[in-house]
Formats: sequence, C-alpha cells, structure tokens
Amino acid sequence: MLACMSLRTALLAAVIMAQATPLLAQEREWSLNTTDTQTFLVFGVPDTDDVGLSFWCEPGKPGMSAFLPEPNLKLKRGQKLPMKILTNGKTTTLPASADKDDASGLFTVEGKFTQKSSLVQDLRKGDAVTVTVLTHSSTYPLTDADFDGFIESCNGIAQPDN
Repeated sequence: MLACMSLRTALLAAVIMAQATPLLAQEREWSLNTTDTQTFLVFGVPDTDDVGLSFWCEPGKPGMSAFLPEPNLKLKRGQKLPMKILTNGKTTTLPASADKDDASGLFTVEGKFTQKSSLVQDLRKGDAVTVTVLTHSSTYPLTDADFDGFIESCNGIAQPDN
C-alpha cells in the first residue's frame, strides 16, 4: 500500500509541476523506468514533471494499473468509475477510482487490470490508445512505447539501466 501511495504522490507531483512548467517546444514521449519495487511506462516530457498517461506495476505481481491525471472532470475522492481504453480497435473497460491531492486539488484516475487481460496484447500491437473517463477522452500515440520491456519488468525480468 505504501508503494502505491508513493507512486500516486510522485505522479501527482508531476502533474502539478506540469501545470506550472512552460512546455513550448517540448513533446511528450514514452519512457520505461524501473526501481527495485515498481516499473513505470510513462508518456511525458523528458526532464520535466509533465505526465500524461502512465502504466505501472510491482514486478512479480500480476496486477497492473493505468494512471491518468484528470483535471477536466468534477470528481470525488474514492469515486468508482469506469476507465475505457480503446486500442487496436478494441475497447476494454477497467474498474477505476478517483483520487484527489489535497494540496493542489487535482484529480487522478487509476484503472486496474492484470497481465492476463487482452488489453496487454492490444497495447503491445496498437498505434494509439484513447482513454475515456466519463465524458472526457484523451488520445496518446503508442509509437515507441516499450510494452515488451514493461511486461518483462513486471514479470520480474531485469531491465538494463535507462
């Protein structure tokens, strides 16, 4: 649980900083990051705290999460809601919940799935992913997203240092 909270705190801090950081000529890209206890596949601007969509897991455990900052909707902390993920022509609906950072007032939504979900293969093969939470949709390219490396790391296979 502590690991989940530290991930949420780190991702939320990234969202907060992105609000204050001018990103004029910078573009988001995918990066794979691992620690001893967590693996993250993040779509964001390098060397900034700007994060769009991210996926994370604890190596050796079957659970995975999709994590999305959601500043466009009025949500409630702990609100249960569906997160729909469209990729490779298929839609997967994940059980998700909203959380709120007390300091910033910003909300995030985290959807849960497992490595056995068909979503994993769809993400590996897709060109883009659209995430819909209630009435808000965002689309992200999957070009250069290292889902194979992410899955290997989630399975506990060591990844080279980035």
